[in-house]
Amino acid sequence: MKKKEVKAPKKVKASAAKKQKKAKAQVAAAVGKKKASAAKQNPAKADKKEPKPAKSDKKIVKAAKDVKKVAKPAKSKKKKVQQATVPAPEREHTLPVYPKAPADNIAPQPRQYAEKKFVPLTGPTDAGNAIDYTAYNTFSKQHGVLPVPAPRPGASMIMKLEDVLGQAAVEKITQSGTLVFHSVGDTGADKPSRVGDEADVAAMMAKDLNNAATGKTPAFFFHLGDVVYEFGQAGSYYAQFYEPYCMYNAPIFAIPGNHDGMIWEDDMITLQAFLNNFCAAVPGPAANASSLSRTTMNQPGVYFTLQAPYVSIIGLYSNVSDKGYGVISSMGDATSPVTDAQKDYLVSELKRLAPDRKNNKTAIILAVHHQAYTNTAETAPLTKVLDAAFAEAGIWPDVVLSGHAHNYSRYVRNIAGKQMPYIVAGCGGYNIDRYSPASNPDKTIPATLASNADLKCYVKSFGYLKVKVTADKLAIVFNCTEKAYGDAFDSIVIDLKSSALTECPKGEEPL
Repeated sequence: MKKKEVKAPKKVKASAAKKQKKAKAQVAAAVGKKKASAAKQNPAKADKKEPKPAKSDKKIVKAAKDVKKVAKPAKSKKKKVQQATVPAPEREHTLPVYPKAPADNIAPQPRQYAEKKFVPLTGPTDAGNAIDYTAYNTFSKQHGVLPVPAPRPGASMIMKLEDVLGQAAVEKITQSGTLVFHSVGDTGADKPSRVGDEADVAAMMAKDLNNAATGKTPAFFFHLGDVVYEFGQAGSYYAQFYEPYCMYNAPIFAIPGNHDGMIWEDDMITLQAFLNNFCAAVPGPAANASSLSRTTMNQPGVYFTLQAPYVSIIGLYSNVSDKGYGVISSMGDATSPVTDAQKDYLVSELKRLAPDRKNNKTAIILAVHHQAYTNTAETAPLTKVLDAAFAEAGIWPDVVLSGHAHNYSRYVRNIAGKQMPYIVAGCGGYNIDRYSPASNPDKTIPATLASNADLKCYVKSFGYLKVKVTADKLAIVFNCTEKAYGDAFDSIVIDLKSSALTECPKGEEPL
């Protein structure tokens, strides 16, 4: 918008007007193009302060100097630019609501898991709102992490396996001397090309339930997050979760991954579908399961402890970062929407479990969706927060299980002489990153990753973990759906008395 020129009164002589014009031109040259442009961009203010033409040459020069003063204020422009770049005040996001408990006159629903016959997936595969990724990227840059819902009011944060399986089933596990369970993350298949991969993993896990030796049957599946892609939408739970596991006849517990909590608009509610399906007040029919039998799980929240024979599993929610590191605390930022509640819970649980761990009454497993350690800068912020929590509690877990990266990786750190394993199992069926290095069934580490001294095994393929715990040992076995790798491609055993870690021969399942 051009500057509105003030017309001289008719009484002013032409010569005076010419001198005024010349004086203005000299002033504009002196202050430079940049400041002259600033005056043009603020014409209203300039017009208001510009003096009327004078009747003498002396006054005309003075008027030109006054014009120079009007053109000068670059500080005003700078201030306005700074104000324009300040982000709007953070919106207080609406937290999800826990499902209501049924009325007192309604009898509790018995837990149900599998169908009698396989139910094939029919109709189009749910694309998981992938088209909204552009909107999500914009939203994520503006908001970053999101607040974490507190546990369900009145619920115990410690979930006991006997309250799910029944006392008789847990006693049977104890009598056998071994607890076995499955674990993997990143399972949801949101494209036709991915359905088969998720189905293969689910089928192998279901087969374990039927073919296991007496007393060694997996008791449950602990999901490491990213149940549903891309935005944890309720409408995708049938195709991405309930149908693929329709033959898995055991309970499924879960911590949410970033995709389970991601949203792309202010009026959306993070984690609502996850709470509906995994954090019900009591088990009951799952609205998102359609006609399938599996009932909802009644976890106390998105972070909790599962207490089972020989092991306690602390599960944490590491928020919605898609490309960055996981977040479980404020990390010292008073303005963060994430509080220190989870970190404090982790410290308190480790302290509570410490006496039993020292007396070899329980192993301790930490489960968190984002990789907890990879010996790289990418995961270092979460590693630092967890290390501080372990140090404050005075005890470390025996192993940390994660997903997020779509592969199988095993890292081992040396912590004051203790071999500390970190297992990444984000290989449950969603996708294998085409840009990540290839793996080789004849080598545990490809040459392209050999420089990472803490990386002990890497597989770019689909599969799952079988975890086995006894009174004095903890074994973790990676089974791959690809025949070239096969069952027990990578296995370790941790001696719970000495903390010694042993790598097992390929293809030999320990314990």
